[in-house]
Amino acid sequence: MVKRALLVGLNRYPDPENTLRGCLNDLRQVSDLLCTHFGFAADGGLELLTDAKATTSAIINRLHWLLEGATAGDVLVFHYSGHGSQVRDRHGDELDDGLDEIICPYDLDWDDPFTDDDFYALVKDLPEGVNLTVVLDCCHSGTGLRDFPGGPRPIRERFVRPPSSIDHRPRAERAVRRFGKRASERGALLIAGCRANQVSADAYIDGDYHGALTYYLCKALGELHYTATYRDLVESVRRLLRHNQFEQVPQLEGPARLQRGRVFAPQLEAVSC
Repeated sequence: MVKRALLVGLNRYPDPENTLRGCLNDLRQVSDLLCTHFGFAADGGLELLTDAKATTSAIINRLHWLLEGATAGDVLVFHYSGHGSQVRDRHGDELDDGLDEIICPYDLDWDDPFTDDDFYALVKDLPEGVNLTVVLDCCHSGTGLRDFPGGPRPIRERFVRPPSSIDHRPRAERAVRRFGKRASERGALLIAGCRANQVSADAYIDGDYHGALTYYLCKALGELHYTATYRDLVESVRRLLRHNQFEQVPQLEGPARLQRGRVFAPQLEAVSC
């Protein structure tokens, strides 16, 4: 059995206006979680891409590393902390005249962004029995800053608005496809930080900045003694976020039978409830 994880985090972007504060803390927290409690090896089992190193080509290259040679029983994790955005669907598929959600690498090219379709092309041949977990601590709508609940500290929303030349804001009835949606239909498990019409917070929590999803995901796993199912984990994260006055509602997508499996464990450890 192989355990591999690709962790991508961007605090710095070419435009200083897009600076975040909690993404590298997210990576430190997740790498410690995987190595300490889930048997991932820091040397050889984890790849980290941060800030200027997290280019589109580097992410794609490391995704090939993550998926290469995977067989039934392997456990793979792709975690992304950074900005997200939306672009008009460019592939003429079932969301005609809708929007694709994208992640925002350091060298984001608005004319050729890394879309859900591009991610699906990488994972479409994922063998049966491989546990691929995709965690997206980013958001895809909304802009600007708002006050931290109960105090003056700011929350930065993990969203970049497209340039005006290609900014097609959604009408209320227009469909939006989440980044990773097609991969979840193929057999990956997707944990997203918020609904498609919400924002994920880059927030001051417990004396430092973190992604709210990542921070409370790790906290929830500890409270569940690191043996939770994906369904139980996401419900616990939602509860913690509500309790701490965050409006975002994390989403879990993927085959129902895999949602009943244990987090970051071989699929054979699925439970029957």
